[in-house]
Amino acid sequence: MTNHLSIIPASATDPTAAYKRVQHGPQDKADAPDGAEEHQAIKEACTEFESIFIYHLMKEMRASIPDGYLGKSMQSETYTSLFDIEISRRLSEQKGIGLADFLMRQLTDRFNENTTEEIAG
Repeated sequence: MTNHLSIIPASATDPTAAYKRVQHGPQDKADAPDGAEEHQAIKEACTEFESIFIYHLMKEMRASIPDGYLGKSMQSETYTSLFDIEISRRLSEQKGIGLADFLMRQLTDRFNENTTEEIAG
């Protein structure tokens, strides 16, 4: 079976892209994000990560069942992969499976701890 992740945009396949923008910061201080933008970037990264995780769950679940009504062809694999990607995105944009919320809590707690240490130190 081919790897269909190549059809996903590069920004969607790197769940840490938004978080890296927060960690490394902008090159110019004038472009520095405020707290709300940092919070949004972390939330976006968590949602993207959950979407990719759900996609891989669905892909593995499909691999465990016999071929569906579309048969086994490159076209059906591509269609099924695109369908799974879209379902994964929609699920993660809504409530999802709770992974994004969990990661968001963990990352914001850690981000707040680091900010407090920087101010104190």
